Amino acid sequence: MNLPEIRQLKIFIALEETRSFTAAANKNFITQSAVSHSIKSLEKQLDCSLIERMGKRITLTPYGEVFLHHAKRVIAELESSLTKIETLKHWGYSSIRVGASDTICQYILPAVLREFAKKHPKCEVTVDLGDTMAMQKKLAHGQLDLAIGIHLAPSDNNFIFTPLTEDTLCFVTSPDHDWVQRQTNRGGSLTDVRLIAYGAESETMRLITKHFSENVVKYRHPLSLGNMEAIKEMTKIGLGVGIIPPWVAKKEFEKGELIAHTISSPPPRRNWGVFSNSGKTFSLPEEEFIGLCRDQMDQAIHTGKKLEEIGA
Repeated sequence: MNLPEIRQLKIFIALEETRSFTAAANKNFITQSAVSHSIKSLEKQLDCSLIERMGKRITLTPYGEVFLHHAKRVIAELESSLTKIETLKHWGYSSIRVGASDTICQYILPAVLREFAKKHPKCEVTVDLGDTMAMQKKLAHGQLDLAIGIHLAPSDNNFIFTPLTEDTLCFVTSPDHDWVQRQTNRGGSLTDVRLIAYGAESETMRLITKHFSENVVKYRHPLSLGNMEAIKEMTKIGLGVGIIPPWVAKKEFEKGELIAHTISSPPPRRNWGVFSNSGKTFSLPEEEFIGLCRDQMDQAIHTGKKLEEIGA
């Protein structure tokens, strides 16, 4: 089977976006009959119907939905390559588009970007903030090169997962909390405390829910916040029991502002890594960027674990 032409892909995408042959024609600066001919030619080439017409309404068939997803990725990748080529033409610059969570952006990336800039001063790194699932969607649409996230759901063949490191979650309380003043056997119930955790739609929240469910722990649905600093601050003033990775509270443990408590044995564990599109080959700057992320996360998590053991 011969591959469709780029022109055909752009016309098909325009038709789906506008749901109008006339509008798709105007968008591509061609005639309406040229749009109709292009779609018919594409359907003949693929040996399936891509669109259905119900009066003036145009909808995609299941074949059309599948083809649209991949057509958009092809166009996005080509546009990205053109942008990178133009960048390379100017002073030899290259670029990496990275997606990462608020936690990674705040605690890990500053040191990584500092070291990376020393090695690759002509490589521009742009960072897009978001949780794992949101970053995967952007990867699929060619809007990112790499996404740093948590691997929890079953593997998706559209992505490659390159492991970085693992961390665990713990409870944290203020120093004057009941759990500190007396040994409390929490058993299978946490219904008497307000839990504070990260992101209602995040992989971390999914992990917490899964862990409590598997261990038959009753609990009130956690108050969800989108920032680890906010969780720590609310926990400090006694508004609840936080659920965080210990490495984000190194300063608070050292100062005695927060006290760590184990959730269970073994504790909930998060697998961190870099997601990339299937079939992608890392460039040298991308490989070194991933290596720096791994080193920085290992260092942060190792230090946090030691402080958790001291404060627990």
